[in-house]
Amino acid sequence: MLQSLEFYLMRAVFSLKSVLALLLTPIILISGVSASVMYLAGDDAIIATKREYVYSNDRLLLGGYNDRLLEDYSNLACLAKEAGLDFLVTQVNEEFLDQCYSAGIGVIASHYNAASAYYTISENTEAQWMSMSAVTHKAHPALWSDYLIDEPCSQELGKINRILDHYYSLNTGLMPYVNLFPIYANEEQLGTSPQLGWKQYLLPWTTYGDGQFDKYRQHAADYIKTVDTDYISFDVYPYKVFGTNDNWLHNLDILAGACRDTKRDLWVITQAAGNEVYGDGGTSQRWCGKTSDQLQQGYAALAFGAKAVIYGCFQTGWWDPQSHMVDPNGEPTDTYYAVQAANADFALFAEVYGAYQWLGAYTLNSRKAAGLRYELSNGLAKKERLDVISCDGLLVGCFDAKEHEGKAYIITNMAELLMDQSASCCISFPKGKTVTVYGGGEVKTFADGGKVELKLGPGDGRFITAE
Repeated sequence: MLQSLEFYLMRAVFSLKSVLALLLTPIILISGVSASVMYLAGDDAIIATKREYVYSNDRLLLGGYNDRLLEDYSNLACLAKEAGLDFLVTQVNEEFLDQCYSAGIGVIASHYNAASAYYTISENTEAQWMSMSAVTHKAHPALWSDYLIDEPCSQELGKINRILDHYYSLNTGLMPYVNLFPIYANEEQLGTSPQLGWKQYLLPWTTYGDGQFDKYRQHAADYIKTVDTDYISFDVYPYKVFGTNDNWLHNLDILAGACRDTKRDLWVITQAAGNEVYGDGGTSQRWCGKTSDQLQQGYAALAFGAKAVIYGCFQTGWWDPQSHMVDPNGEPTDTYYAVQAANADFALFAEVYGAYQWLGAYTLNSRKAAGLRYELSNGLAKKERLDVISCDGLLVGCFDAKEHEGKAYIITNMAELLMDQSASCCISFPKGKTVTVYGGGEVKTFADGGKVELKLGPGDGRFITAE
């Protein structure tokens, strides 16, 4: 009852904010305050250098985040493969790398060729990376990447880019890995502060006057004008015990726009763990052992064009060990089977998905959707929107084919998962279009466009192409 009351109160507040934003639209348009990350970066924004790696990044990639190896890791690589994963982010040794190679699992390795850093890079760590050479760099057929740093502050980005320049010069074919903070990090963590000025007074309760969003946009702008990676990776954990974090979709929105505008891929670490046992009660992260938990996070990330979805945590990590995909005894948990089921859905279109580029995303019936406080602001043109009718809260991602005439869409049921609500919609496509719908355990083709009706379970989604 309490959860239902809180959810409906959130809907009312969202509606009030939407009305306020509409009334303030003239000020917003005239003053240019709806500044994207690209706008903040200005002429200094780096259009990413696309690189060839030892693995293919032309498709959707599915990974697992593992902090360290436990004493018995003999079956870990096989479990990763059986879960539908393509790679692991983890500490390694030679034996485990061999096991991953045998199982067909790639590895982003921490503390392998050099120390991996958190937040800041020490002089010793910098020296290890900068002294690395093509001769001293350890290669392995399972190795995809060396992990440089997790969640750096803005002040470290110049140092990071110098290290990356050196690393790329070795021509190893590997990707140096950097992962950013989520939007709910504080000013000290990000190394940026809001630059709102008059906006906080004239545009209250909107995305344009929100200090939390502004400092995060500043941080993302610092990244794209300083660091030349062809991806942006970050972690975000939306599911609290009493509901969904209302910054979640905005985090995806901000970084997806930055990736689109600088030609980078978006990598997202999602929540496959919780801290209900060792956390602090109602603000704790809930366990995510239902398939709907993993479907909604995955489809939401894909609606913003994500090229990699990484489940955190695989076996070891930072929250309740029994909530991870694999428990400390090496046994699969409910979370493991939820990820496995979700991955079976994503595998239906993982290859096809890579043939499309992200244009933007929007929500339908936003007040009924979890994970956001305001309307999205990625600049998607109205003409690119899907012709869809629904009474439910939906997230819609829109794509263009890269090398042929065609469109693609991701539709996600964004109803609060604690409400356990299904969704339905009717989509109209032009006559003569071949429409293919992937998801729900099957692939359906409609040969001549027209109306397509979808029913989505809690958290469920679909990938749709129209050629």
